[in-house]
Amino acid sequence: MRILIASGFFESELPSYREYSYSKELAALGHDVTLMCGDQSHIWRFGRGGLCPTNPMSADLEFNRSTGVRLLRRKVFFRISDFVLYMPSLAAIRNADVVHVIEFRQGATLLVAMLARAFAKPVVYDHEQRGDRISRWYSRIDSLFRRLLIFAGSWCVDCVRHTVLANRDHFRSCTPRKVEMIFAPLGADPERFYYDPKERISVREELRIAPQTRIAVMSGKLHALKRVVDVVRACRCAGVRLILIGAMTKDVRAQIDGLEPGDEIFLPAGEPARLRSVYCAADFAIFTTFTLSYWEAYGTGIQLVVPDTAFSTLVFHGDVNVVRFGSPNMFRVADEEYLPGADIVGSLIDAVAKTPLQRRVSRSRFCAGTQARDLVELYDRLTTARGLARAS
Repeated sequence: MRILIASGFFESELPSYREYSYSKELAALGHDVTLMCGDQSHIWRFGRGGLCPTNPMSADLEFNRSTGVRLLRRKVFFRISDFVLYMPSLAAIRNADVVHVIEFRQGATLLVAMLARAFAKPVVYDHEQRGDRISRWYSRIDSLFRRLLIFAGSWCVDCVRHTVLANRDHFRSCTPRKVEMIFAPLGADPERFYYDPKERISVREELRIAPQTRIAVMSGKLHALKRVVDVVRACRCAGVRLILIGAMTKDVRAQIDGLEPGDEIFLPAGEPARLRSVYCAADFAIFTTFTLSYWEAYGTGIQLVVPDTAFSTLVFHGDVNVVRFGSPNMFRVADEEYLPGADIVGSLIDAVAKTPLQRRVSRSRFCAGTQARDLVELYDRLTTARGLARAS
């Protein structure tokens, strides 16, 4: 099967992202996969977070070599935040059996979907946005613009895939069209994320952490919306040492520096192997908003600490390896954005101070390979239905 995956962005150094994962796994199953994307970093240089843009093409050659995926980098000629425009390859769209687009808010993906519809190709859409941002006047304008993009794109798709319940609800609120919705959580690669007791020992020795010390880790893009400072306060009160690994915004670092001196460990973002080793060394992985890292951390056998929402209750009900903190009413946008006055410190203290640790073994929740096989079944069903429709 000839599969075209289209996205506004692609970071060839980040194998956990779905553009990389989908392409790699589908190609490994023997399919002819093309990934079309822009040539700019997913981090905007004028963004309020103050993070430095990446070089998204730094590992393109290695990606091509190791996966066999055809990578089409397109020149971005217009950008505002995560809205980008580039000229899609008409040949790639015309030659595809199925077109899979990611996030209409990226702009170029809407154009790809419209062209795919014009060529009578089945279109699969991944929707990640969970709600509107309303904190500032320009945020409201941006949210309205995104809704218009999603509304337009909804008329081009055969199926919508969502990773959490809030994605589904947000998409439905943007369009009156009834379209098939599928819960399709992102998957972790079990060859990259597993428990290694030797790594636990070596990383603790490297960071000078005693074997019996209870350690929590918070990873990813560490910005204010993730309540990083609240996590710091909670871990200090609970007597749990905290590792912060990832790209931290300047305002968050300044807030932490403004607290009383603590024993937090700050580590830069690293390769998946480095992140896995840190998860192995820690006892708790604290997440304040939903992320693919749920599944990656879970694979290392660590105790997950996640918000109590309808989604986490659905997915982790009865799982002793996961402790939920807070309540659903602390969010303005479920699993993503807290209400301004929401207090999470007390419930986080209880989560990390009172939760008994489980026996450490590798575990699997959602596997990238399984997700790819499910995708192939979906593609087959849609292409068959499209062929029958043409025949009739």
